[in-house]
Amino acid sequence: MNAMQPAAYDELVELFADTTVAERILTFHPSPAMQARIEELLEKNRQGMLTSEEQTELDEVERLEHLIRLIKARVRQKLAG
Repeated sequence: MNAMQPAAYDELVELFADTTVAERILTFHPSPAMQARIEELLEKNRQGMLTSEEQTELDEVERLEHLIRLIKARVRQKLAG
């Protein structure tokens, strides 16, 4: 398990544990530390310098980002409905 994975899951758990879920989901962004790590991984990827561990980490970040986008879209749909 890489160092970023627990932090990413902790942020998601915290997001869904709050009673103001809709607002928090729609305004959710990665923490500054996590965003900096994502930018670092993306830059290393552009340069073709990712290790296999970093590639796995970037793949997981991409899966989480996709999940958050789907959740946000569903929340907007429900609020509009």
